[in-house]
Amino acid sequence: MTAADHPADLVVRGVTVVDVEAGVHRPARDVWVADGRITRIVPTAGADGQPPAAARIVDGSGRYLIPGLFDCHVHIAFNGFLGVESDFRRTLKQMLVHGVTQAVDFFTAGGHFPGSAADRVRDDVNAGRFLGPWLLTSYGCLNAPGGFCSCSVGDAASVVVTMDDVREQIDRITAANPDFVKIVYDDVFGTLPNLTPDLLAALIDEAHRRGYRAAVHIATVDDASVAVDCGADIIGHGVIEPMPPELLARMADAGTILIPTLASYESRSLPRWRIALPPAAPPDSVAQYQRQRKSIYEIKEQIDDYAEAYRQACANLNPLLDAGVTVVAGSDAGTWYTFPGDALHRELAIYAEQAVAPARVLRMATIDAARAFHLADRFGTVTEGKEANLVLLGADPLADIAAVREIDAVVLRGRLLDLDALRADITEPYETLPTEVDEEVCSPHHLRTSVH
Repeated sequence: MTAADHPADLVVRGVTVVDVEAGVHRPARDVWVADGRITRIVPTAGADGQPPAAARIVDGSGRYLIPGLFDCHVHIAFNGFLGVESDFRRTLKQMLVHGVTQAVDFFTAGGHFPGSAADRVRDDVNAGRFLGPWLLTSYGCLNAPGGFCSCSVGDAASVVVTMDDVREQIDRITAANPDFVKIVYDDVFGTLPNLTPDLLAALIDEAHRRGYRAAVHIATVDDASVAVDCGADIIGHGVIEPMPPELLARMADAGTILIPTLASYESRSLPRWRIALPPAAPPDSVAQYQRQRKSIYEIKEQIDDYAEAYRQACANLNPLLDAGVTVVAGSDAGTWYTFPGDALHRELAIYAEQAVAPARVLRMATIDAARAFHLADRFGTVTEGKEANLVLLGADPLADIAAVREIDAVVLRGRLLDLDALRADITEPYETLPTEVDEEVCSPHHLRTSVH
């Protein structure tokens, strides 16, 4: 069989493929890509391994090829530029330059109506009309009147008061064809209104009846326990109290997915002067975060509370894994000081700091995430037949997960991206001025120890 029998647009030649499922290297491989998919993986020295003359060749020698990363908890417009379409688009580019080729959006303010800017971005990206990671989104956020989402974004959140509201609000959310439904069950230690357990159960049941999975924002052990009892499919944050073994067992038995968002907890536990900004941080995003941080979080009590929340959420990670709970990587990127893409790299580093092996950490951001979101037939491994979302690294991620920062190339749907051009786009000023924080609605007291 000759190269003519296997056309290729792109060949990564002589690369070490990282088998994320087995946690091993497959050295000296040529990875062929055509029509956006991986078509062949062959030994570089093989008799039938000569690439077609027309293929673009990427030198993979001394490098490591991994599947594109998942960030399973992001907000593509939650950094103060709510409803600005140029911001949605730039956020997606930020993720790409960090090797994030699939992302799960946990509520984009103003984006849960058909035809909205966020609606168009998701559809444009997934149809290949605009550059960005494959995107799943909840669009909306369901909560009690004056609850956490309402406090954060006002009328963009959906409010549920009675059982009669359940179907109406699920109608409203699902009209935009989301990929899942997001619900907040968190009273922020008694400072905000919350749904009742009966309303939470009814919302989850109604979502399930229509074929949607339910992701629930929680904070405490009681929050998580009620959410699991009510049938939550996904827990959107790490729990900030010690998790009892019986809760861990119930989550494992139910197949509940948990997304730790430890990078978000950490960012809130540090004063501004200790937060390292990524090289490609958009300057106006930084300025907006600084304004929000000053008005909301630059308070010693807040920082101390978050430090304890971060410590405990970290302490729960290994018990979750040991109990067999499905844990997938997600950073809460797009909220305060959690920059898209860079936040996922920090999230993975935190897992490693909790003594999770690099191979396991890499799985949590690739094949485990793909399976959790029913995308394993398309993404999550470097395998023939899957979509060619790939990241070429200059260092070995099985030796040190920090290697995910050593990105030499990103391939998206079979296309080799121009990372320099993307970085230049990211640092361009916004088309629209940022909104200011409403300190009457979102007071420091109301936002204690909560993340999105």
